[in-house]
Amino acid sequence: MSNDIKAIETEYDGHRFRSRLEARWAVFFNAVGLTYEYEIEGFEMDGTRYLPDFYIPSLNRWFEIKGKPLSLNEIKKCEEFCRRLDNENIKYSVLIGSPNLCAIPFGDFFGILEYVWEWPSEKYPDNYRIQAPKELIDDKYYSRFVKGLWVVPDKTEEEVAVAAVAAGKARFEFGEKPDV
Repeated sequence: MSNDIKAIETEYDGHRFRSRLEARWAVFFNAVGLTYEYEIEGFEMDGTRYLPDFYIPSLNRWFEIKGKPLSLNEIKKCEEFCRRLDNENIKYSVLIGSPNLCAIPFGDFFGILEYVWEWPSEKYPDNYRIQAPKELIDDKYYSRFVKGLWVVPDKTEEEVAVAAVAAGKARFEFGEKPDV
């Protein structure tokens, strides 16, 4: 008997999301005024298929949404996508959990907890790979994903916080649709 819980497909904003969690992130993006595209294009990489969850055209940024840490295969798929799609310029993050749980204060900033793809730089030279944070992947694995804080462009901390709370409170049972 499996302990896995099956995600509930959810309709919102003209899309059929694979889970309520993805629908809550759509509520968040709407609440902060970011137009998103959901599962717009699948990619095949040497026999492995990958369908990123969200793309925000105005930010040229991709998001993968997960309810729990990624498996080693999932993280490798995300890494391969980042390496192939746009090389050094890709903006890609993994968001784990509901928006209201990812919205956190950090010093003088308030933003969204993310695991962001980092290409080699002065901070992370080519021959240096960081160990993936425990919250991202439940294995010892060296990766280019680093824990960070996404500060939503042109939005105040209060706008981000209000959007995160609204998304966390979003209900979809019995045909309910969140007002955003």
